[in-house]
Parts: sequence; structure tokens; C-alpha cells
Amino acid sequence: MLSAAFDTAHRAVVLAWAVFLIIIGSWTVSRAVPPWGEKAQALFSHYVTGWTDSACQSNKVACLSAKYSDLDAVHTRLGTAIGALGNQKGKVERDLESRQRELAGNQALLDEGAKLYAQATRAKTTAIFAGREYTPDALKRQLEVLYQERPALQALVNQVAMMNDVLDRRLNDLMVKKTKVRAARDLLPTQIELVRANAVIGDIDATLRDVTKLADNVNSDIADLKDIGGWLATTAEIIKRKAQADRSGAMSDFDKWLNAPRPEQVAPKAAE
Repeated sequence: MLSAAFDTAHRAVVLAWAVFLIIIGSWTVSRAVPPWGEKAQALFSHYVTGWTDSACQSNKVACLSAKYSDLDAVHTRLGTAIGALGNQKGKVERDLESRQRELAGNQALLDEGAKLYAQATRAKTTAIFAGREYTPDALKRQLEVLYQERPALQALVNQVAMMNDVLDRRLNDLMVKKTKVRAARDLLPTQIELVRANAVIGDIDATLRDVTKLADNVNSDIADLKDIGGWLATTAEIIKRKAQADRSGAMSDFDKWLNAPRPEQVAPKAAE
């Protein structure tokens, strides 16, 4: 009988310890792992509804983790957009250099031809221009053709230069935003750990709003550049219209330009 009583008491003690350990284990797990309801809500917010303000309020750790992933993806897309835009800018810069050389070549021919024309007219002789011999009248006609080409060449230079400036500003803007995205992204892991430890310093809600606003703003810029060829074509058309509007409608008088005094106009000596 005594043995039976001892067995009963022993079982009661074991059972009490088992209940105690279950309670402690449940409390520990609940502190270390978010409740299943929170997990389900996090998955629902991530894949279905998106992270609304109320969803972020109810599960800030999961919301901040999702924002980190969003910013990381945005940072990658920004790098891709910057690379594509940089390639286009390189092409535009090379085109600008080519257009500037054409314009400079046109101006050099006009300057040389005008001097030769003045010399040939005074000496009543022919002139060698660009490897060919011209009478004064023939040289004048050739110079007029070059003179008529100049406004179009200048307009092209202006147009390409404006495109280059637009691309330069857009690239700088994207690079600044990429720096901001990286800085905001790299701060989030610390914020997540502070939230987990209930030791948040500052306004975590403001952080969430700022991160969301930054991501939305950058995503809008990236969407504009998704069809970079279309964006460039639209921008080029706008610039073309502006360049044409800025272009002077009336050219200066060719004869007035041709006969204007120029330095170093020395008449050739007549043959003895």
C-alpha cells in the first residue's frame, strides 16, 4: 500500500514538471517565432494585398523585411537603367563630336574660300580651293552652297548638344537616387533588429513612409525608361522642335558676308 502511494506521488510530480516544461517551451517559442496568424498575414500582405499601412502596423518586422527586398530590387533595376542610359549617352557624345567636326570643317572652308575669293577678285585670276581651280564667279557659287549648309549643320549640333545635356541630367538624377536607395536599404536591417528587440529609436512609421515614397518615386522613373528607345525618340522630337524654334528664320546676306573685310587679306603679287 505504501508502495502504491509512492508511485502515485511520483507520477504527480512527473506530470507537474511536464506541464511546467510545456508552458515554458510554448512561451519561448512564442517569443522567438511570430504567431502563425502573423505569418499568414505577412504572406497575404506580401503576395496579395501589398503592404498597406494597417498591415505594416500589425507586423512591422515582416513589413520592414519586405521593404528591404523592394529597395534591393529597385537598386538593381536602377543599375540596369543607368547602364542602358550611359550607353546611349556615349553614342550621343560621339555623334556630337562628329557634328561639331562637320560644322568646324564647314567654317574652315568658308573662311579659306572667302580669303581666296577676295584675292582672286583683286588679282583677276583663278584660285585653288579644296584641291580644285575656280574662277572667282565659280568659287563664289561654291561658297554660297557651303554658306547655305551652315545653318542646318549648326542646328544639328545644337540639337545633339541638347540631347546630350538631357541625358547628362537624367543620368545624374538616377545616380543620386541610386545612392539614396542604397543608403535607405542598408539602414533597414538595423531597424528590423531594433523592432525585434522593442528598442526602436525614432519614428519607425515615418521610416516606412519614407521608404515607400522613395521606392514608388524611383519605380516611376524606371517605368519611364523601360522603353528607352521610345523615350529617346520622344525626347529627340521635343528637342528638334525647340532647336527649330530657336533657329533664326532669316540668314544674313551672303554677299555681305563674302565681301566683309577680313584680316590677313593680302593681294597676290602680279606675275612679272
